[in-house]
Amino acid sequence: MIYALSIILLFFIFLFFCFYKAFYRPRQKTDPKTVSPNKQYQKFREQILALVENLCSYPYEQVYIKSYDGLELAARYYQVRQGAPVMIMFHGYHSAACRDCSGIFKLAMELGWNMLLPDMRSHGLSQGRVICMGIKERRDCLDWVEYISQRLGKDTPVLLAGCSMGASTIMMSARQLPEQVKGLICDCGYSSVRAMIERMAVKLHLPVKLSYFMLRLSAMIYGGFDPDSCSPLSSLAESKVPVLIIHGEDDHLVPCSMARENYEASASDIKMLLTVPGAGHGMSFLADEEKYRETVHSFLKRLGLL
Repeated sequence: MIYALSIILLFFIFLFFCFYKAFYRPRQKTDPKTVSPNKQYQKFREQILALVENLCSYPYEQVYIKSYDGLELAARYYQVRQGAPVMIMFHGYHSAACRDCSGIFKLAMELGWNMLLPDMRSHGLSQGRVICMGIKERRDCLDWVEYISQRLGKDTPVLLAGCSMGASTIMMSARQLPEQVKGLICDCGYSSVRAMIERMAVKLHLPVKLSYFMLRLSAMIYGGFDPDSCSPLSSLAESKVPVLIIHGEDDHLVPCSMARENYEASASDIKMLLTVPGAGHGMSFLADEEKYRETVHSFLKRLGLL
């Protein structure tokens, strides 16, 4: 009996270790001016720092909302022009909007749009300790849209933009978005949480099915969410929201093939796909700013917003 209980205890300790490594985030802030030592990022170091510096130079209003599960969520609101559309921008895993969204921020500022840059739950000034890979964050996304609706009116056009986990989050929210949201710009998002976990298991030479089983179980027990409950693929397949999907062809973290999967899954009558040769994860804007801008403008024209 004691032996059996010891095995069970060790199993749950191991589960918690899996959860802690993958989904738990201790209280810490990400410095947006820290550039990864990875060669792909160092190549664009000066451009990254210039974009971050540009974003940080503008005044903003710090705003807060309560999430559906009681967390205080924070965001920066940039009022640029009265009556303009609003772009809400979501950052990636263990990152910050001031870095991940600095490229699309530059484009939105050029257009004279107002902007909202939320800190995802468990990041920045937002509360929480669990990163849910977009599963719970998609509901936070809906709450931020509602915040803009209440603040500026339901007639204010809203566009959602996201990078990496932020891109997958807005795609997972697609089936529940109100008509006020005119489109999504999704940069280097994954096609499902499961696909990402299995991909990491392969890279670490771990048993794929067992690794996913353990991490999924740990998320359900300790994080209160099921990674299988939603995915960008399933959500886009049930949504008519226009979508622009952007991905670097040399992305070593989230493969470019996932962009094509998301694009094919979308049931929207308006959908566009841009893949950028030589661009790594989240670096499409850096690798080809002109093409990125041209494609975003083309998308906005199709939406009647430009």
